[in-house]
Amino acid sequence: MLALTVRAGDYITIGDDVVIQILKVGDLCRVAIDAPREMAIERAKVHEQNADAPECIKRLRKKYGENN
Repeated sequence: MLALTVRAGDYITIGDDVVIQILKVGDLCRVAIDAPREMAIERAKVHEQNADAPECIKRLRKKYGENN
């Protein structure tokens, strides 16, 4: 897992097809994700209703607590 410190306006690319742009930071963070339509993108709340959290998230929660 890669953890980054970013500012509003910054963006992150994943491969050639995915771009994550940071729109707003503060108490809440607002992001925009541009990815191929066939790629599933779900918020944790929705994903975890249907499946377990990804292993990397489980490790972070164990290390830092449930809210991280």
